[in-house]
Parts: sequence; C-alpha cells; structure tokens
Amino acid sequence: MKKIFHTAYALVAALAFAAVTHGCTREKVPARTGIDPLPPETGVKMFAYVSQFVEISPRDSGTVNAARSSRWIAQQIQRMGYAPKADTWTENTAFGKKTFCNIYVDIPGKSNRVILLGSHYDTKAGISDGFQGANDGGSTTGVLLGLIDHFSTTKPELYHTIRFAFFDGEEAVGSSYRDDDGLHGSKRMAAQLVRYRGSSPLTAAFIIDMVGDSNQKLEIPRNVTPWLATVAVKESSANPENARVSLGQNIVIDDHLPFIMNGFPSLNLIDFEYGSAPGKHDYWHTAEDTIDKIDPNSLHKAGNLVVGIINRIERGEDVPPELRPPPQNNASPAK
Repeated sequence: MKKIFHTAYALVAALAFAAVTHGCTREKVPARTGIDPLPPETGVKMFAYVSQFVEISPRDSGTVNAARSSRWIAQQIQRMGYAPKADTWTENTAFGKKTFCNIYVDIPGKSNRVILLGSHYDTKAGISDGFQGANDGGSTTGVLLGLIDHFSTTKPELYHTIRFAFFDGEEAVGSSYRDDDGLHGSKRMAAQLVRYRGSSPLTAAFIIDMVGDSNQKLEIPRNVTPWLATVAVKESSANPENARVSLGQNIVIDDHLPFIMNGFPSLNLIDFEYGSAPGKHDYWHTAEDTIDKIDPNSLHKAGNLVVGIINRIERGEDVPPELRPPPQNNASPAK
C-alpha cells in the first residue's frame, strides 16, 4: 500500500464522490439478523493467526515463501470446514514474468449477490531477509481468517454470499505503482467479477489494510464509494466494540482501486499512521514491521467493524435502492 497523489487517480476519486449518498418476524419475537458480534477471544485467535502466518517471511510475490503462505492460508480455511479456491496465473510485470496466487472462499447466502472482503498477504520486496510485514499484509490476513472462523462457528444466514479474498501482488516491486507493477491480485479478481456481473453481481467490495497497530487510527481515503463511507462511519460510532474510523483527506492506492475503476462500489479501511510516535509512519515498509507491534484488541475492533458494516448492508441501511436486499430477505428467520 502507498499513499500518493496523482491526477489520474484524482479523477477517479472525483468521479467516485460525484456518485454520492425489518424483515421477517414471527409473531412479536424480534428477528435475529445478520452476523453475531465477535466474542472478546476472537482478537486473541486473530493474533494467533498473524503470529503463525508471519513465520513465513518474507512473502514477496513469485517466491517460494509466497507459495508457502498461500498454501498455509488455504489450509486454515479447509480446517474450518470450507473449500477455498486458488487462482494461480503468470503475467508480465515491470520486473519480468511473475507467478501470482489469489486465495478465496465463497460462503453462500440466500442469493448470488456478493459482498467481498479483501486484503493482501504479500510483502514488499527488498526490505530485509526476515521482513515480517506483520501489520502490512499480516494483520488483515489474521482478521479475515478470524472472521471465517467466526462464520464457521455461528453459521449466520445472510442474503449476500460473502467472499473472503486474499490477494497476491498488492505491493509494487519498484518505487511506485504502475500498470504492470502492483495491485495484481485485485486487478485480476475485479476483471473476473466484471465477466460474472450477470451471474454473481458484486454489491460491495471492501479492503482492509494495516489494522493491527496498538495505536489504531483507521481512515477512509477520499477515493472510495461515498455510500459505503457513510455506512462505515455510522457503524464505527454505533458500537464501542468497533474500531473508530474517520474520513481522510488523501487519495490512497490500494486494492480497492481496481474495483472502483471497474464500476463496483468499494471501500478502503487503512491505518497509515504506523510508527514510533503519533503522526509518524516510520515502521511501514521497514524491518520494524514486526509481530510485537500487533495488538489483539485492534484486530478484534477491526473485525467487529467489518461485521457491523456487513449487517448494515444486509439491512439495506444507507444502501442505494437498486442494491438493497428484498425486504423479506433483510433478516434471518427468528430462532
């Protein structure tokens, strides 16, 4: 992930922002809706996933460790009782041919409409021999695995199919992003979802990045879909167990951009203030991005915010009319 200002992406941001802003019950018993909040111990589980994952370090795309890490992610998902899919491909990049691998799993809802939750698992090349990328790539891998674990235990009944996507190749090998360097995994999945727009329409894609810092300060960059930013800010303030999130002033290049540029609603939640003192980000892309900087409580709060955002979309709150679930499907049947 890299924060950057660029006229082309400013245009994308301007176009995105120009698009701005209960169900079944049985007798008088309130309907049980959506996903249960995460229990407190989930943060510890997420931290355990991060700790195990960063033992495979570094994880530069196209390397043996990248292959090991994608296989490890798939094994964790299988252990939870789901069937992950691996999408492996080779493409030309600014630094020669590279092989990439996206891992994803679809947890079916009542419809084939999709909410995608994504993060990247690769590390920036050339940092150090043992570069962990514990926050940048590791923390969100742990959060997504913890959420899948929560789904496997609680088995929520949802209208949307939930896709958990672990992207390869988010990091640029060079000093800046370009068409043939960076965002490889999210570009590929966004293009696939364009082809399947008729059979598996995407309601929303949201990307989380760098959420594990003990001094967590999540922001929403300017170049996201406005209604999703509204949903996230409202959900953030509604529950003390959620991560706090604010509206940022900057444009960020991250895995949400390919979805935006292909016409899909997309959100990015990121904590770019990751360093030795408030306001600094001197741990980012350095050998200091290590597991000791990761806080289970921050992981738990980020996961709870994700759960709350999905539940709001399921209920159709602040969702454009054409994307709202049918009223009879906004809630799971009362138990």
